[in-house]
Amino acid sequence: MSKPIFYQAILTKLNETDVLRQTNGIPIDERMGKDAICPECGQNHWWLLPKQGSAVREGGKNYCECLGCGYATHL
Repeated sequence: MSKPIFYQAILTKLNETDVLRQTNGIPIDERMGKDAICPECGQNHWWLLPKQGSAVREGGKNYCECLGCGYATHL
């Protein structure tokens, strides 16, 4: 058996055009509300899950996760 391999994710702030690509052109305020507030913790900082991850591969949609509490939703 081979040794485990670990990767480090790097958070990079996206501009509005990059976010629109993740939502299939639907404005984020239509998808998540004006301020994209997390329903669990009330924060509005999110990270997009990698396309290589199981949530995106298995769910077939782009997903994001709240940086405050880990709540996940699709875009």
